[in-house]
Amino acid sequence: MKSLNIIFLGRSGSGKGTQLALLKKQFSLVEIDTGSLLRKLAKQKSYLSQKTAEVIDKGDLAPAWLVANLWLKKILNISLSKGVIFEGSPRCLEEAKILDEALNWLGRKNIRVIYLNVSEKEVIRRLSLRRVCSQCGREYSLEFIPGLKKCPLCGGKLIRRADDYPKAIKNRMLYFKRDIIPVINYFRQKKMTLEVNGLGTVKEVHQRIMKILA
Repeated sequence: MKSLNIIFLGRSGSGKGTQLALLKKQFSLVEIDTGSLLRKLAKQKSYLSQKTAEVIDKGDLAPAWLVANLWLKKILNISLSKGVIFEGSPRCLEEAKILDEALNWLGRKNIRVIYLNVSEKEVIRRLSLRRVCSQCGREYSLEFIPGLKKCPLCGGKLIRRADDYPKAIKNRMLYFKRDIIPVINYFRQKKMTLEVNGLGTVKEVHQRIMKILA
């Protein structure tokens, strides 16, 4: 079987991160995390790093050519026998087209695009209940542990992430409609999109994904 290459799409709060981690372990995939690559670049000392840091601080999207350059550098150092899974890419239609073309040109033709579909109403509810430990960074949901104030692991105070407040959540939902829906539709037109219902337990959703990948 050719190495599996997965592009994972979905709204913030849909459970992408959890399911991505399970697939990464299940298939021994190499993760390509766009956000981490950009943050690493921003810490370097160059004009490009300075510009990247400005984009991150403003919460804007980095240009497609820059993002593509970052993940191309990484993917070229990964053996074709190893599959990859993308976290945070593609973030716009232009980047989706570059990624699609690059993977095929590099011989990574076994591409699966998973769209974890959870309604806007549901992800807003989930994000409003999400809390993160101010010390260790572990995330919790008040849906499952109502009234939790401190991290059971380290005792740190649980806080709400800055991007989990109503205004920030609204902006993320608008970004999804404006930039990610066209990406989903692009891959759907090419009959590459595998849509998965993201409601249910982590195990139930994972089983659905495994079934659709079989």
